[in-house]
Amino acid sequence: MPISSDTSSLSSSPGESGKEEKFELKKQIGLWGGVAVIAGTVVGSGIFVSPVGVLAGTNGSVGVSLLLWVACGLFSALAALCYVELGTTIRESGAEFAYLNAGYGGPVAFMYTLCFLIFISPAADAAKAMVFGTYLATPFYPGCDPPVTAIKCAAVASALFLGTVNYVSVRSATGVQIVFTVAKFIGMLTIVIAGFIRLGMGEPIGINNFQNGFDPTVLSGITAGQVVLAFYQGLFSYNGWNKLNYITEEIKDVGKTLPRSIIISMTSVTIFYIMVNIAYLSVLTPADMLSSKAVAVTFASRVFPSVAWTMPVLVSLSVFGSLNGSLLTGGRLLFAASRREYLPQLFSMVSVAHTTPAPAIIVQVTMVLILILPGDIDTLISIQSFMAWIFYGLCAAAVLVLRKRHPNLRRPYRVPIAIPVIVVLFAIFLVLVPLVTGPKLEYAYGAALMVLSPFVYYIMVHRKFRIPGMDAFTAFMQQALEVSPTDWEDDVIRSEHQD
Repeated sequence: MPISSDTSSLSSSPGESGKEEKFELKKQIGLWGGVAVIAGTVVGSGIFVSPVGVLAGTNGSVGVSLLLWVACGLFSALAALCYVELGTTIRESGAEFAYLNAGYGGPVAFMYTLCFLIFISPAADAAKAMVFGTYLATPFYPGCDPPVTAIKCAAVASALFLGTVNYVSVRSATGVQIVFTVAKFIGMLTIVIAGFIRLGMGEPIGINNFQNGFDPTVLSGITAGQVVLAFYQGLFSYNGWNKLNYITEEIKDVGKTLPRSIIISMTSVTIFYIMVNIAYLSVLTPADMLSSKAVAVTFASRVFPSVAWTMPVLVSLSVFGSLNGSLLTGGRLLFAASRREYLPQLFSMVSVAHTTPAPAIIVQVTMVLILILPGDIDTLISIQSFMAWIFYGLCAAAVLVLRKRHPNLRRPYRVPIAIPVIVVLFAIFLVLVPLVTGPKLEYAYGAALMVLSPFVYYIMVHRKFRIPGMDAFTAFMQQALEVSPTDWEDDVIRSEHQD
């Protein structure tokens, strides 16, 4: 596909030594920026809302619900460890796209790209934007639910604002992420301190909850289907552990920064999540939590009623930071796929002025806006969770595939072989159980897209079909957006001798 000469001339520039410097995404993200990307994306609305779903899935059993939170954190950490090996071995942005391409080839990577573009990424981001809109609008409508129009207007505004920030500067987007990550951990710490103080003072509700945490009468009624639904709620709260892998090429010293960021962030998040749940149960009975739409708000009204209005604000800011993390990372997958000609070439271009994948970010935000307008939160979460875990399992299996096919690859980190096996088996369990126990129409949409993708791949990628007028459109948009292709070499599978 031809590139306009006026803009492509900006793809490289002479350095101080007279040599041409590569025009590419800059390595601007260090350890704490990496921690902020993961932890700040993971901690969204889940910990302030999902405890209700986890508790409901255990018939109100305090002990089992806490064990499930530990199990969800542990399983998410195991999946993240698989991504540590993949990310330090295949140092290409795009996370799942890069790993599926290396492990299984183009058709599977293309399948994921379509699913990511149409459902997985925009569904998750649209759900976050709508949760943000809900909590932001709530204080303005005391005593009643805010109107859907107000919620969606706030959701659209948040997506447009954060899309603009990520378009303009990676450094600014990372700065926003760090600030909001610190703020949400301070918010969780406030809940923990308040709850533990009440428990230490002998709060009768808390003492009764923990003394009867494994009440046999409650445990006897728990079904396998309930436990699976509880797992979905808990895992939703940990979703985002893979986000740093989307921007591998922008990480400083990726071999050290990526594993350290994942270990620090996932350990911190898991510990805080468990402590926050203990704090909730120190003040609220299981019945109180099960009747609450937002347990953090109920907790605040019980512990510090005079400033309880601050909790919806805290939740909305937390979701805002999580949405920023998703927008910071998501466009990189479209960028990486386009660079390999799986998507229109325009998506692989980078802003000359801002050094960000501007066209990919525009497409990403546009898809989010499309799903905000007609969508509802529950449907968006269902389809995202169902489709995402199919590919998470495939990526964990790719660890085993790559070890078999490329045993001499340099691997700075090698995950114990049992871990990807466990992740694959659990992912299969998570995908099959909802299909058997409660199939939904949105699952059919995802399945239809996956079945259709090989035919689209054959026509668009293998046969290299070009839409009439696409070349002219690409050249026009390149000039309009002032974007250029990057200098990039395909070294996804490197020799064992390369550092």
